[in-house]
Amino acid sequence: MHTGLRIAAFAAAVAAVFAIAFGVGRVAGPDPDPTPGPSAHQPATHHPSVHQESHGEGAP
Repeated sequence: MHTGLRIAAFAAAVAAVFAIAFGVGRVAGPDPDPTPGPSAHQPATHHPSVHQESHGEGAP
């Protein structure tokens, strides 16, 4: 078998494996519209310690 033909056969085999894996991933992959969690419809709550400003020493 010539080297060029062997390389072409290898490239075709690799492409076939990736195409099959992509097809399986599309079929068995996650849902396109996942169910929103409880935080999706709740307003954002801010923890007070996150937004405290540091004024340095002697600041009120």
